[in-house]
Amino acid sequence: MDFKKIFKDKKNIALTVLSVLLIGSFSAQGSKDHELSQAETKIEQLSREIDDTKSDLIDSQNELSDFKEENAKYIEIGKKEYQKVKAIEDEALTAVTKLENEQTQANLDAATNKVNAVTDSKLKEKLQKRITTVKTAIEAKKQQEAINAAETAVKKLESDQKRENVDDAKNKVNAISDSAKKEAFNNRINAVVSAIDAKEAEAAKQAEEAKRAQEAEAARQAQEQAAAAAQQGDATTVYITNTGRRYHLSPYCRGLNHSNSTTPTTLSNAIAAGYTRCKFE
Repeated sequence: MDFKKIFKDKKNIALTVLSVLLIGSFSAQGSKDHELSQAETKIEQLSREIDDTKSDLIDSQNELSDFKEENAKYIEIGKKEYQKVKAIEDEALTAVTKLENEQTQANLDAATNKVNAVTDSKLKEKLQKRITTVKTAIEAKKQQEAINAAETAVKKLESDQKRENVDDAKNKVNAISDSAKKEAFNNRINAVVSAIDAKEAEAAKQAEEAKRAQEAEAARQAQEQAAAAAQQGDATTVYITNTGRRYHLSPYCRGLNHSNSTTPTTLSNAIAAGYTRCKFE
């Protein structure tokens, strides 16, 4: 509201009315004093109205000044808040752009955190869609890497069929999310495990057979030696220990290096007691 204009208009009205009254008083006939008194009264009334208008104008100007000062404070607060929101949005945009250019898990986590802080729902939704696109690409890349790692591990197992290679191949395959590919790899692993089981079973069987053959041969030799000694009554001195099952022709035989004591006896007695000749002699 233009208070100066209001004040100026009222002043002009007062002067105009005064002029009309004065002119009328001079042109009229009779009772001039009465009319002059009325004019003076009107002028006084208008003067009071002008004073009131001045007072209202001053009050309004003071209120306007207070309003401007308070409004300036709110504007400053609004600017700071806008700058804060804008900074958050700029950081989110920068993080998403970096993620699109460098598609790593670290950048994905950083961009997600920045976008979660955005308050503008439309901008937030738009940025989240961009993140989702990159996230899908990262997951696809991870899965391809997992498949490649599993293929390498399974091939190694197939070419070098050892137990220690089985666990590594299984761990690599478990990282794959594609159920069809995982099943195919597991089938290959199971085939190798079956082959390893068969080889180990055959090796165990052969070892058992070899052990039995050695035991049979040792028994045969002992029987032969016992029979020969019995026939010949061999009185050759040999040396035995309380803990071993071998007889030694010399007390300095290296087979006695770890023995605390030895006992001399005849060959026939040693053979009869079940002792066999030391392998070092």
